[in-house]
Amino acid sequence: MKMNLRTVIVFTIIAISSFAFKAEIEQVKGWFIAGSKPDSYEIGTVNDLERKEKVGYLKSTGKVKKGFGTIMQTFSAKNYLGKKLKLTGYIKTKDLTGWVGMWMRVDGPKKHSLSFDNMGDRKIKGTTGWTKYEIVLEVPKSSTYISYGVLMEKTGEVWIDDLNFEEVKKSVTLTGKTILEKPSNSSFTE
Repeated sequence: MKMNLRTVIVFTIIAISSFAFKAEIEQVKGWFIAGSKPDSYEIGTVNDLERKEKVGYLKSTGKVKKGFGTIMQTFSAKNYLGKKLKLTGYIKTKDLTGWVGMWMRVDGPKKHSLSFDNMGDRKIKGTTGWTKYEIVLEVPKSSTYISYGVLMEKTGEVWIDDLNFEEVKKSVTLTGKTILEKPSNSSFTE
């Protein structure tokens, strides 16, 4: 099949435009995609009429029967050592076949998890409007990194906005689990 110059130019423009659009969707400054099935999800940003600003999103790109994807970040724990840290954020979902959860993990040396919460005990399911969620974890003095984000099991769409961290008083109740540094109350007398 012989193609004229005009046809070649049109196909080239379409190919370049498709690549540029896909690259823009996959790159969100400061964020990356991970999980057990990262190739089955995409991340990006979109203008949201309700929030009146740009928001992040994570959505499935095909059928996912098992596994999850997450939009996430990791940063140094040095400014929060020995403190209690609260993560808050707004989440909206659509057509979830599994569940969504905001999550935070505090790691120590050698990426050993010291505290963790993925909202597995308070899962977001189905289709929901914008709702504020929170996670509160200890950041032990031996902590090295804090990772956080939003995960999705199976399929659907999730939008994320205004994720914020703040130090809270020691009296604030933890939402997740803290890994003990040594056995505690082994005799059940406390």
